[in-house]
Amino acid sequence: MRKAGRTGVLLAMLAAPAGLFAQVNKPVKSITVKGTVEFTDPKAEVQKVWLSKDNFSGKPVLVDSTVVGKDNTFTFHIKQDHQGVYIINALNWDRATLWSDADAKVAMRGYDTARYKVKIPHYNYVEGSYDNNFINMVALNGELNYRRMIDEYNMEYYAKKATDTTWIAYMKNTKKYNPMRDDYKIREDVLIRSFIDRPVLVYALRGMAGTENTAQYEKAMKMLETLIARYPWLTEAQKLKQTILTNRAQAMKLKTGQPMPSVKYPSAQGTTEGLEKYKGKYLLVDFWASWCGPCRQAIPKVKELYSAYKDKGFEVVSISIDTDQKAWKKAMTEEAMPWEQLLSDNKDKTMEQFQFSGIPTMYLIDREGKILERFTGYSEEAEAKVKDIIAKGTVAEPKKTAAMPMMGF
Repeated sequence: MRKAGRTGVLLAMLAAPAGLFAQVNKPVKSITVKGTVEFTDPKAEVQKVWLSKDNFSGKPVLVDSTVVGKDNTFTFHIKQDHQGVYIINALNWDRATLWSDADAKVAMRGYDTARYKVKIPHYNYVEGSYDNNFINMVALNGELNYRRMIDEYNMEYYAKKATDTTWIAYMKNTKKYNPMRDDYKIREDVLIRSFIDRPVLVYALRGMAGTENTAQYEKAMKMLETLIARYPWLTEAQKLKQTILTNRAQAMKLKTGQPMPSVKYPSAQGTTEGLEKYKGKYLLVDFWASWCGPCRQAIPKVKELYSAYKDKGFEVVSISIDTDQKAWKKAMTEEAMPWEQLLSDNKDKTMEQFQFSGIPTMYLIDREGKILERFTGYSEEAEAKVKDIIAKGTVAEPKKTAAMPMMGF
């Protein structure tokens, strides 16, 4: 009897995925999403929540908005052609992501009550379907990876400042059980294998593909092609394929040795300026914004670099992606940067053209106007590389890129 009982349970477990697979072939036309916001913004007269649909073009589409009730609740009724990825933005402070194949619930923190406020959404668990749990777990994996990155960065920073070198020596010489990137990848691989035949897999493929011709890129594109064939209604998969290929083509134009794209932006003086006038000098192009803490923390270091190497043919240009001109001008006054200041007149276009999603992002350009290096964030390693390039008079040479295999696109 005990043995038969175990067999029955096992058969039930094995049967569940088949039933679930049958469900995903039938698009879900409507669902209800209910949520709560624990902390509201004391400075806002109206507490709003926005709902956007991710069409995988890089620009989610706003589909609805509502006001948080006096009981701190909100509700969305979603009408759709098929299930997909939706993003809830609470008060412009907190976010949650869900897969819309069943009714869902989410308890959000909302306003940041910390003394030092940062608009970086924390992890929110959404109660929903079996497939929705894939988004929950992928989002948590990303959140844990981000927190570990901050911890490791801070540990290294303070270890380098310590007078006792034991700490930094230990960090450099002790092999970790799993480096941060490997830890993230192991968890990602398990999640993908568990949901390999599900349409919600599209949520993870954007970050997995990247723009480099690697085994991971090819694997991601192959899985994307499988989703497109298996779920013809999943237009997001088709759009994602187009977005990845477009981004890859643009990324190839930003490789070492390629000419810096010709762009013109409004200056702080009201004129329109480009970068061509800096030919003959090394140029550091810094994409930043007034609201970006790491950007502003990097400015004093860039000032030191500029002061030390300006007479050796080194220049800096800052290009802000601020959408609030007053905030941009206020930050410029506070930071007093002694180099040219430009403002992007189309943030999304600039981020797409120069292929970045986080700031500060910096490009180092050689005397001929060709790309030498790209830095994500400002670090001691980046600073050392800039100094070495200037000292040696390095010229940008194109890096060889492996030929892209035919994949039936």
